[in-house]
Amino acid sequence: MAISGSSLALGAVRDLEPGATVDQYVEEYRFYLSRYQSMRTLLRFGPDGGVTQVVRDSGTAHIEVYDAADRDPAAVAAEVSAQYYFVPFDYEREWPMRMALVRQAGALTHLVVAISHHVADPTAAMAMFEDLTSRDPVTGEPPRPPGLQPLEQAQLQQTPSALRQNEAALRYWQTQLQALPSPRLPQPAGDAAAEHRYWELDLLSPALYRALRAVAARLGVTTTPVLYAAYAEALGHAAGTTRVATMITVNSRFRPGLADAAGHMSHHGLCTLDLADGGFDDLVVLARRRLLAAHKHAYYSQVDLDRIIAEVSRERGVSFDHLCLFNNRRSEDGPIETVPTAADVRAAGPTTLEWRELPDLHKPLMVHINDADDALSVRAQLNTTAISRDDLTALLRRMEATVVDAALA
Repeated sequence: MAISGSSLALGAVRDLEPGATVDQYVEEYRFYLSRYQSMRTLLRFGPDGGVTQVVRDSGTAHIEVYDAADRDPAAVAAEVSAQYYFVPFDYEREWPMRMALVRQAGALTHLVVAISHHVADPTAAMAMFEDLTSRDPVTGEPPRPPGLQPLEQAQLQQTPSALRQNEAALRYWQTQLQALPSPRLPQPAGDAAAEHRYWELDLLSPALYRALRAVAARLGVTTTPVLYAAYAEALGHAAGTTRVATMITVNSRFRPGLADAAGHMSHHGLCTLDLADGGFDDLVVLARRRLLAAHKHAYYSQVDLDRIIAEVSRERGVSFDHLCLFNNRRSEDGPIETVPTAADVRAAGPTTLEWRELPDLHKPLMVHINDADDALSVRAQLNTTAISRDDLTALLRRMEATVVDAALA
């Protein structure tokens, strides 16, 4: 985050009920900082590039108040939220949570909150809010403990079992990295990247949503390996390779003690997939195994992993910084109760695509999978010096067509 200049902040804007007071939100902010060590964690950057987490036991925070005057207070709140997102946190001096209030004619109208992604993921943010809203009206106490705190987690990470897990994860990464072909996306032709470098594409596909569920039910898997297999096949086709590797985002809360931990429990995994031999069904089964292996080995010491990546990069003369990121952000991916038929897939509404410019991007290609109503939402972000907009569109369309064809076969 420090290198890329983005804190990837988690943000929310809340409409306030009439009669809301500043004291209410002073108490809310105090609750978060007092209860959760992650919310009062600062970083210390050493001269050698090392980073240390520092959990403060006390301190003072502030809430900004914006007066909307004769403007729409919702618009003012949106502007504050955007500023909170795009302005990086001062990791060494600023609490990792920002809070602001918007008022008009003396009345509070909106609350704006932003949390730096290095201390919380969406699960942690929602758990903290649920703790706040479910407190006992008499005692003010939440119904459950705050979960594993950062200092406790640091202690557990020094136990023999945790150190063995770290060593196994590092061996996995080293083995996979040494066997990878040089990572390369299809290069844009001519001046494809001359006008603007960073873009975001939102693809909304009802047909892909239904087809995914149909194929997953037929194969007895969840929809994630179906989608990943199709994405990897399309990426391999675009890059001209039969061995594909991507970074994936792994929610490590399946690990003992981390389910309700108050902090950032997401890590990067490395998933490799051989595309040669067999049909699409075989590729889905293989993708499921490879994703499980990537999840298993996605809990590690980042300092140790950075060292291994640097060593393998020097040995092979390639950079692995350009691996694409596949980020499945859907909240649920469990058993399929109602299986779509081929007729359901054919009757799905049209796919929509929407482009917008981005001010910056810290990866050459990121594909995020999001929840949507009766559709699959794909948000792809790209650097056009790595892949053109036309090639990305073709890649996602091929992914969609692969799953739909498998559902109709």
